[in-house]
Amino acid sequence: MKRRLITVMLVSFFIGYSCGSENTESNQDSTMEEYIDDGREKHAAISFEEDFYDFGKVKHGEVLSYTFTFTNTGNIPLIISDVIAGCGCTTTKLTRKVLKPNQEASVEVVFNTRGWHGSQYKNVTIVSNAETSKRSVSIKANVVS
Repeated sequence: MKRRLITVMLVSFFIGYSCGSENTESNQDSTMEEYIDDGREKHAAISFEEDFYDFGKVKHGEVLSYTFTFTNTGNIPLIISDVIAGCGCTTTKLTRKVLKPNQEASVEVVFNTRGWHGSQYKNVTIVSNAETSKRSVSIKANVVS
């Protein structure tokens, strides 16, 4: 009986101790609380400096690159869940997936003009937890021989 009581006490102690220990998930929750305990509406927002760039006239076969910069103008962390290029000729590079309020990041859009001619518009969609969950940026190029 005494042995059972000691076992129960030890198990209770370890359960209590482990509940108080630090782990990534609870740290993320407390970090979120920092942003949402201020009484304001809770939201993430993505704001681009610009969402369109025109390369003008370019030679066929060139690889074009442009970097779009954006900021989390909300009051909780902005989480980028996906970056979707409109076609296989376009690739992307995202600098950061999680942005604290007022933090800045960028997405580089790279377009290989090989196989394309004339006026080309290429879109990239950024999917996030922002109020507007999908935002697109676009590039344009007039590909000539």
